[in-house]
Amino acid sequence: MANLSMVDKQFFKDNGYLIKRSVLSCDQVEAARNSLWSGIDADRDDPSTWVGAGPRVPCSGSDPAINATVNESPVFSMMEEMVGHDQLQSGVPGPHLVFPSGDDQWSEPKHGHLDGYYTPTNGVPEGTVGYMTLNVTIYVEDIAPRGGCFTVFPGTHKMAHEYFKTKSLLSVRGGSSQEIWSDEEMPKAVEFTGNRGDVCFWHGQMVHSGTKNVNENIRMALIGRFRRKDSSDICFETPEDMWKYWEGIQ
Repeated sequence: MANLSMVDKQFFKDNGYLIKRSVLSCDQVEAARNSLWSGIDADRDDPSTWVGAGPRVPCSGSDPAINATVNESPVFSMMEEMVGHDQLQSGVPGPHLVFPSGDDQWSEPKHGHLDGYYTPTNGVPEGTVGYMTLNVTIYVEDIAPRGGCFTVFPGTHKMAHEYFKTKSLLSVRGGSSQEIWSDEEMPKAVEFTGNRGDVCFWHGQMVHSGTKNVNENIRMALIGRFRRKDSSDICFETPEDMWKYWEGIQ
């Protein structure tokens, strides 16, 4: 039985992202939260200790409860419904936490970045580009506006596709959208707000950003990045039809 409707797929094609609610079971969410809390340097029962706490990655994506949020839930099959059955490499989501800042100064991001590009701190080898097809952000905590939300810039997957028709993938330093587009050209940012178990699917060439957390809750997100099995053959190809390699969404 299909998890995604034609309306879902069209929204993704138009906007580059798709939010689906209550994808994970309560048990899966609670197990993932327990794994995250096992590595957080704060008192789970005392929110005052969460301000400025850490670490950002308190456990591995290979932790069984974290792995299960993608591979023992509808998440991976949803991705296959867009890209095509048996077309995606397997993978695990990685924890990405944003702790409360302790203040109320917040501003909406005007720019973001594309993933897979070298920066001095992200582990991507300089002079290379990491190809992604479809990515996913999973919330295992309730996240309100200005709570460190994962943030997308709708339509930038199309803007990036047009740009890379005539430019090298290596032409964008650090993946920064400021290297390509002016403030006026960038669409308005959209915060992914939601509840535990909600999921945001986003195109591999979607400009996105993190944001500051001025709320009480820890932004507990798991982010997985997935690529087609034939990615090494097509990673530097920008076909006229940007959905050429998306068999489920054509």
